[in-house]
Amino acid sequence: MSEQPVPVTTLLDDEAFLGTYQPDIWVFVQRSLIIGLLTAVVFGPLIGLPPEYWLPIMGFTTVFSAFIFDDYTSWLNHRADIWHLTSLRLIYENGNAPEQNAAVNLADIHATQRKLYKNLRLDLETGQSVLMKYLTNPRAIERDIDIARLALMGTIADEADIPTAEEAKS
Repeated sequence: MSEQPVPVTTLLDDEAFLGTYQPDIWVFVQRSLIIGLLTAVVFGPLIGLPPEYWLPIMGFTTVFSAFIFDDYTSWLNHRADIWHLTSLRLIYENGNAPEQNAAVNLADIHATQRKLYKNLRLDLETGQSVLMKYLTNPRAIERDIDIARLALMGTIADEADIPTAEEAKS
């Protein structure tokens, strides 16, 4: 198992480090394969091709999706994303573009919401949102963030949505 990167951002005196999250290349690959599979299963019968042609269609649509629809460039843009959760903040760091490093106070996160295929959206009190992409287990990360917010603020708007530890593992 690889060692997690330590935060570049200096932690505050009363701030505890809770965890680090990064995009996973296998999530990107799985997403591309699922898009290819769904396309082959939907369009194969639709255009009247026999099932033996669906695998080549899946391969073609997987490559087409990854390289033509900018999924590959999206991966390249997000592969260096590192998210550090502390008792007070969620810190974003990008090893390829350190000028993009930022932090948001946990109290400024209005809600967390899992999005289609392994993404997590953070809605901020300012009306903006931040998307954490290509996560291995967004449910567990959402749980970690919500528990840290709950510990900091005492109550949060979507407290009922916090999954149990068993649900977060699945």
